[in-house]
Amino acid sequence: MERIEPKRSLKLAPYPEALEKLFKVFQSRSFEYESISVEESIGRVLTEDIIANVDAPERDIAMVDGYTVKFKDVSGASAEKPVLLKIIGKFYPWDNPVGVKLLEGEAAYVTCGAPLPEGADAVIMVENAVFRDGKIEVRRPVKEGENVIHAGEDIRRGDIILRAGSILRPQDVGVLAGLGIRKVNVARKPRVAIIATGNELIELSKREPARIADNYALIVSGLISRIGGEPLRLSIAPDDLDEIKRRIKEALESADIIVTVGGCSMGEKDFVPDAVNSLGQPGVIIHGIRVKPGKVTGFGMVRGKPIVMLPGLLASTMAGFYLIFVPLISLYMGLKVEQLLPTITVRMGHDLDLDEKPLYRFLPVRIKGQEGKLYAEAVPGGPNSLSRFVKANGFILIPPKKRLRREEEVSVTLYSKDEFSRFFD
Repeated sequence: MERIEPKRSLKLAPYPEALEKLFKVFQSRSFEYESISVEESIGRVLTEDIIANVDAPERDIAMVDGYTVKFKDVSGASAEKPVLLKIIGKFYPWDNPVGVKLLEGEAAYVTCGAPLPEGADAVIMVENAVFRDGKIEVRRPVKEGENVIHAGEDIRRGDIILRAGSILRPQDVGVLAGLGIRKVNVARKPRVAIIATGNELIELSKREPARIADNYALIVSGLISRIGGEPLRLSIAPDDLDEIKRRIKEALESADIIVTVGGCSMGEKDFVPDAVNSLGQPGVIIHGIRVKPGKVTGFGMVRGKPIVMLPGLLASTMAGFYLIFVPLISLYMGLKVEQLLPTITVRMGHDLDLDEKPLYRFLPVRIKGQEGKLYAEAVPGGPNSLSRFVKANGFILIPPKKRLRREEEVSVTLYSKDEFSRFFD
């Protein structure tokens, strides 16, 4: 099936207007969460505040290996007048000295992290005492509370430990486990169906000189995984309106978000916008954005589910992904875009000439360290250059008719949180 007469026109929306419509349409969606074990929660997004239900530590504990004492017993200790204390026992982190009380003239051996018996209020480091015949000889005084971590000193019952919207890190999960929390409520990972379109595409397992491997869908799938989504790569859709509609219908059954790659320009075989419009209201909401590359990027809604239409040239695919898809999925996860893609302020490494066209520019850059400073350098390459995005580790979004000068400060959005390691390659 071919489109003989154009049934639609490309209306380029200013990028801020496109974002505004995106947020307006999708931010009112109901937020979905699931309860998972703490062990599985690293990298997931909390949907609730975590409030401590116990003190941490729950009782006074030793900060060092040594002997716990009553500080008043050794307040006058010196090399000339050492104090002798009777050892009444040993305590380790796993012990519970309930019912044990330290009396005047007594001490107990403790290891780091061990709970202190009642009446103990200081710990002498093991190297500052001499043990002999069931007693220790103390030759220096200690202050009250010295080498002691008091109950609730780290965390108090009722404290808010982590806020809703936090992305859980290993240390966060460790704190949760330490507080005895076994399950947490997190945002459900959005399921994202990816449909590549085009008669020229073949599956990655095949090789034909005259055709193109479906590697863009693979790239998009990997990018989605890295920002917390669950990608579902569907089979390639040929340039046929009915087939594209069928694949989108299939995706609507299993996914929260649908992403198409290719088939959304104005050519006779670009059927994706037509397919979206034919499947239900409101259909296509934005088709065409004043961004270079990525002008033909669009998005719509069918059966309450968003569809992002990415162009088929790599530079345009990447621009549409970062400028439209990432803000969209951030809404689904209850996050700000900055939490998914960090930004860093660096200096421009060279002049960048003015572009007279009223378009935002999506500029892939490589951040490099030079003489203790970080600089951004534009990475050259054509619209289908794979190596351009291998060399780049972020991008600058340049406002229309904006000229950049060497040493001018610019804000670079990194492709992922892992890109920091590549600044000094």
